[in-house]
Amino acid sequence: MTLLSMGVITYFIPMFQLQREPAGSGVIRVPGGRPAAYALSILGFTTTALTIALSVLPPPDEPNKPLAVFKIVGGCGALVLIGVWLDWAGKRRAHRSPGFSR
Repeated sequence: MTLLSMGVITYFIPMFQLQREPAGSGVIRVPGGRPAAYALSILGFTTTALTIALSVLPPPDEPNKPLAVFKIVGGCGALVLIGVWLDWAGKRRAHRSPGFSR
């Protein structure tokens, strides 16, 4: 559930930047314009962040609550570190390629 929620967060973050771009001819914007798009983005982000925060709370019948919290937080941290490492490795590889230009 947490991995899915992290994916949803990354889906909603670009909505803020996309609203600054002019719309193409075939683009259908959110009804209500920029304020509605901001409200929907904030609602999606808040809902997902709340879901992640609640997932850290272990169930009442969990015998080892600190271990349950550690597994959830540690698993999320490990996934974030793997993502940062993959991003770093990809940028490093792109920088070394002969066709790289800034």
